[in-house]
Amino acid sequence: MADENPVSAPMVSARRDALVLSILICAVMLLIWNGSTFFRELSFAGHDLDQNVQITSTALTLNVALILFGWRRYVDLQHEAEKRIDGERRAAVAASTDALTGLYNRKGFADRAEQLSVDARQRGDELIIISLQIQRFKAINDRHGYEMGDRLLVSVAAAITNPAGSDAVVARLSGDEFAIALASPKSEHKHAEAIGEAILRSVTKPCEIDGRIIQVGAFAGIASAQVNGLHVPDLLRRADIAMDHAKTSRVTRPVWFDAGMERALIAQGEIEEGIRFGLEHEQFLPYYEPQVDLNTGHVVGFEVLARWRHPLSGLIEPDVFIPVAEEIGLIDRLSEQVIRAAMSEAVDWDPSLKLSVNIAPSQLTDGWLAERIIRLLTETGFPANRLVIEITESSLFADIELARAIVASLKNQGIRLALDDFGTGFSSLSHLRSLPFDVIKIDRSFVTNIHHNSESAAIVRAVATLASALSVPVCVEGIETEAAHAVVLGLGCQVGQGWYFGKPMSGEQAAQLVAQRDRPIFEQPPRAAAG
Repeated sequence: MADENPVSAPMVSARRDALVLSILICAVMLLIWNGSTFFRELSFAGHDLDQNVQITSTALTLNVALILFGWRRYVDLQHEAEKRIDGERRAAVAASTDALTGLYNRKGFADRAEQLSVDARQRGDELIIISLQIQRFKAINDRHGYEMGDRLLVSVAAAITNPAGSDAVVARLSGDEFAIALASPKSEHKHAEAIGEAILRSVTKPCEIDGRIIQVGAFAGIASAQVNGLHVPDLLRRADIAMDHAKTSRVTRPVWFDAGMERALIAQGEIEEGIRFGLEHEQFLPYYEPQVDLNTGHVVGFEVLARWRHPLSGLIEPDVFIPVAEEIGLIDRLSEQVIRAAMSEAVDWDPSLKLSVNIAPSQLTDGWLAERIIRLLTETGFPANRLVIEITESSLFADIELARAIVASLKNQGIRLALDDFGTGFSSLSHLRSLPFDVIKIDRSFVTNIHHNSESAAIVRAVATLASALSVPVCVEGIETEAAHAVVLGLGCQVGQGWYFGKPMSGEQAAQLVAQRDRPIFEQPPRAAAG
């Protein structure tokens, strides 16, 4: 918990106290002088003794009154100074303390951790910082309300403080982010890692709040000040990088920072800048992977895949830049640029050829998605009945009602819909029945070794049977060998794609393939096999 360190009184208060004390001293001295005068006059009493006594008595009375007034004022000023000191102390504590949990806030953590670092160096130890982020906190706020979320944060604060130890500096940095600073003997990282693991276990234990059992997840990153002169903000940044790495990798133990993480982060920053520049200069373009009739070998359509034509690095694959574009909120612009270019290139191709485009999960939460796609169709003149929108099944569950509305809007325009990566998410039969999909795509993970893996063959057979019962065609991804082609054909699949039929190609190469469309990719289908 945050310390309550008192602060010094202002100089003006000290000067005021000195002034009052001076007045009191002068009044006392005047009283003594008047008293001595009074007694001297008594010894030399004359005809005007009564008048002198009266004057001297009055002076003595005034001196006593002045002393009493001065003392009262001095006491009042002392009380005022004490109140001011207390108020400044409270303000200082409030400025460095998180009001909800009583832990340090970011400012308090920086100050106390810096002091802990100085003390640790003097003892020959090193400073360790653990960065911790709570998972599913927003979901609990949304489901149970902010009061429940606040009480959970208080519980988490206690769960962190206990295993961290009394010498550790514990802080709540933001909504669901915490930091712990502690001193540890050099080169004995097992001690710090054990504390980090204990904190994770403590935080992720189920707790009861208002009769409800609440459980959250957590990720932790650890960094140590092995280099002299590394300040707390730099160390905290490194711990945050390690924590982000743990979160991305879904690692449930504390992850130590290493220089490779920072280099990767710098590289990601360069990719972010490159994406922004590339969007402005239209460096993102469509590539086309052919989709083939598994019986005849004729091309029936293409899946549009994004490529980045980088001026220095050449052609960059989507797995490098798509996740970054999603993270920085530019996936909408990037997708729109690629889809517009694909529609413009394919508008004059054979009217029977379909063009399939992927929609990222984040795009399916955009209520204006259907309008954006319709606008692209209008601008390019591409027929709606030739467009297939591929939606991954996992993206449906972010907001199923919104997904239904978007799907209905697209279907009303004559656009076809494909359920992508089927079998890898959480789709139920009710969703297949309620959402009007025109195609089911089987993920490549079930096809790679299908001719050797009986379980994969059984899954593909089950999906093909289900699709046949729903009168929905199946497209199989990842066909790379003649043997895989034979197996999926024997299991009842109609359309397939993969490197066996052709790698993703540029628009010019795809146009040449379309021009030779009467010539099948293979002379005759392989003998069907059931796996």
